[in-house]
Amino acid sequence: MKTIIALWLLTSCLVSIARAQATTIALKDGKATVNKNFAPRKKADAHFYHLALHKGQTAGIKVDSNSVFLSEENECGVYFELFDGKGKTLFLGDSPTGIDEWEGEIAESGNYKIKVYMSCLEAFSTADLRRKKPRFGYSLNAQIR
Repeated sequence: MKTIIALWLLTSCLVSIARAQATTIALKDGKATVNKNFAPRKKADAHFYHLALHKGQTAGIKVDSNSVFLSEENECGVYFELFDGKGKTLFLGDSPTGIDEWEGEIAESGNYKIKVYMSCLEAFSTADLRRKKPRFGYSLNAQIR
């Protein structure tokens, strides 16, 4: 029985690590677009991307997505957060309010991280999310000059 429990715990940890892995965004001529579907089943679900940026560059990041009503009161949308190479939040957007893009000059070279996730998840339990099975499409656009 202990072996089964240990195997289950190891499998759960590996699945969690796999979900937290980030995709590196490859730029072509200073631009990249990532089109994805997002189907969160728990509040912490998110997509992560890495983007290598250099001091003095101007970066623009935008997320376009559709929104879905999970209840009469809750319209959910996809939004993103941008972190610098040290993990400090540079931008926190919110698509339902129309704040879904960021542009700025890069102050320090590093591997920046973009976290794409869904608004309003806090209003639902994990069981609600699994039952409602929300699904969103989004497009993440990055442009570096």
